[in-house]
Amino acid sequence: MLEATSPNRPLAQQLDVILPRVCTIARALTGAEQAGLKLSLDDDPANARKYFSPSEKYSDYRDFRVDPKGLGLHGMVIPPGEVVRLTEQEVLDHSLFENFGRLGAEHPPMRGWLATSVRDGRNYGLLQLSDKSGGAEFNADDESHIRELAALVGETLDALRKEA
Repeated sequence: MLEATSPNRPLAQQLDVILPRVCTIARALTGAEQAGLKLSLDDDPANARKYFSPSEKYSDYRDFRVDPKGLGLHGMVIPPGEVVRLTEQEVLDHSLFENFGRLGAEHPPMRGWLATSVRDGRNYGLLQLSDKSGGAEFNADDESHIRELAALVGETLDALRKEA
């Protein structure tokens, strides 16, 4: 369950409450070892909030906080309600995959990728997961779960903006 937010709390602070909870739920629903979420309530990238949630398997990356800045796969535009699911090999072969450039040695590995946009009345950002537990690939059930979660988050953000 998402932690309650208060209409008296600034929207940016409300995002800071929502981000870790959504990542935790997304990982639990899909068995992903990593979840990343970047959300913005306005069109100013400087106001975007980001959160990266690695499992214990990737505890060495807990402090990895580099902003993807919409580069590579992070810059993919995913239409409302659609989910992109890639195997590890498809990630490596994808035309947008940049092998993390100068951050290649620091970036957590991506062993498969599952992503969708977070939107309702507007585009708020991108929810992405990688490395399904046990070496399995993401599947249609994972797609369904992540699509529904992203839609719920989009509806929540629309409601918060209307209250502000």
